[in-house]
Amino acid sequence: MRASSGSSRDTSPLIFGTDGVRARVGEGYLEDSSIERIVAATAAVLTFQDRFPEDFPPGRGRTVVVVRDTRESGSLLSERICKSFARYGHDVADLGILPTPGAAWIAAAWPEVTLGVVISASHNPAEYNGIKFVTPGGAKVSPEFEAAVSSAYWRHDRPPRVESAGMMVDRAEEGREEYVSWLVSACRRPERLQGQTIAVDCANGATYEVAPEVLRRLGLKVRVLGDQPDGKNINLECGALHPERLAALVRGSGAVLGFCFDGDGDRMIPVTAKGNILDGDHVLFLAGKHLHTTGRLPHKTVVATIMSNVGLEIALEAEGLNLLRTAVGDRNVYLAMLEGGHPLGGEQSGHLIFLEDSRTGDGILAGLCLLDVLSDSLDLDREAARMRRFPQLLKNVKVREKVPFEALPKVAAAVTAAERRLAGDGRVVLRYSGTEPLARVMLEGPDPGVVEELVDSICDAIRGSIE
Repeated sequence: MRASSGSSRDTSPLIFGTDGVRARVGEGYLEDSSIERIVAATAAVLTFQDRFPEDFPPGRGRTVVVVRDTRESGSLLSERICKSFARYGHDVADLGILPTPGAAWIAAAWPEVTLGVVISASHNPAEYNGIKFVTPGGAKVSPEFEAAVSSAYWRHDRPPRVESAGMMVDRAEEGREEYVSWLVSACRRPERLQGQTIAVDCANGATYEVAPEVLRRLGLKVRVLGDQPDGKNINLECGALHPERLAALVRGSGAVLGFCFDGDGDRMIPVTAKGNILDGDHVLFLAGKHLHTTGRLPHKTVVATIMSNVGLEIALEAEGLNLLRTAVGDRNVYLAMLEGGHPLGGEQSGHLIFLEDSRTGDGILAGLCLLDVLSDSLDLDREAARMRRFPQLLKNVKVREKVPFEALPKVAAAVTAAERRLAGDGRVVLRYSGTEPLARVMLEGPDPGVVEELVDSICDAIRGSIE
């Protein structure tokens, strides 16, 4: 079938969620035939890449770079995807196991690259995997490109025939070294770190080699958890979703602080020397204050999502700064940053974007930026205490379908009752997961007991409506 550019009138469903294609391996879009269709559709749309100037600057080559995390299924998926792109005439550079932001950085740094492919399900369990794309500009592809690929997928589009297949080359060692060297160079105040001890939890994921290497090259002594991936233990009771283990290690090791990464390395959760677990909001506050002080926050605005704690907003206001909220998703944050010229933004989950250095969230880079913005004592406990975190609770409810919340009378009534009880001194946020059959209920207010009571009442209403 000939290639087609798609149309703005296409009504076929998107195959992409909030963070690429994601499913259990062997199911849905990750069935063998579906994987081939995704690559064919992507290669077909790439023949019209001049129609997506936001994604594809002119003058680039035809090389596709492919990275994966440590999931057992990643190697086989990578092999299939590499062979398929080569069959459609693209040279393919296999970068092996590397964090998602490593793919983004290399896609931008290597002029021959036309597309970066990441095989990962990020923070999800090992039985899941996914496919997402990054542009040669170093950002995630645009919604318009994803929509075009989705349309091509449903039409079973393929690119024009090629006379010969592209070459497949293993460039893992080269890519890893260049990415590590860049991260080391991104640390602006390395002289303060010499001989200090830092602890990291790599979630048995894509950062398990890169993160310790970067920190050691900066002269730090490194204590490491989650660096023994076996294909099945990625994110398993470790990393950014389970920072308690690292908190115990930091307390007992004399480390000045710790960093928890997620499976694909685009998130970072910090832990203080006393073992206090912080989140992305604390980093946004400290970095925003530092950038403002050094004249690098031109519009006095930090970008975050609706999930960020109201304590961040209050702390920034005390520094004369504004908080601009977006819908959930790092892409929404990134687009708001570009539109408003704001160099700093991110999510409470630890997905943080520092536009001076990168156009995507990078957990290791976020850790280095946090080290840079701290005072010479590196006392994260003291400096983070300037932001008071209001009691906030997030609970998930498994649902069989994603009905708009406003169409569920029981849910609407529970939300109204909660907002009346909070009397303006708190927030209720409802949303569906973009990748899982879950409704997420977040509520914050001054009293933790009341917060939990109100969250439970809304969760019960959802269960009674669509569980």
